[in-house]
Amino acid sequence: MFGTMIWAAAALAAPDGALLDLRQPGNVVTALQAAGYKAELKINKQGEPYILSATNGESFTVEFYGCDGLKDCKSFQFASWYKAEPVFTATMTNEWNARNRFLKVAVDSDGDLREFLDATAVGGMTQAQFTDLVGWYSDMDGLFGRFLKEKRDAAKVRPAK
Repeated sequence: MFGTMIWAAAALAAPDGALLDLRQPGNVVTALQAAGYKAELKINKQGEPYILSATNGESFTVEFYGCDGLKDCKSFQFASWYKAEPVFTATMTNEWNARNRFLKVAVDSDGDLREFLDATAVGGMTQAQFTDLVGWYSDMDGLFGRFLKEKRDAAKVRPAK
């Protein structure tokens, strides 16, 4: 009951009066498309939902966490992977992460790099808020691309394919 009251109050407070239920992966597909991005819902090898999309000429995924099967997810994450390169070091990731609050990067044990931005799916967002969130990811992804180019140029390294 209390959760319903919070949901109703938030819907009334939203500028356009409508909150998206982003706990449902299909609704995130629709919201991405409404924001002007391609979006294809897929299922990974573990049977979990994810979305394939793209920005800045590169693909990214939206991965879901805390789901009840294929629905009612608690959070989601915009993410991109890069194959291992010599410039992908802890020093490089620390430099980026220390200067940037929302888009974070990490290098795994294989030397592959992952960039990611986490968001809650609980409580909903208006389409305008969601479009703004995706825009942040896209803008920061572009900034990170320029940051990587500077590091590659300094090291005279070509990107992995």
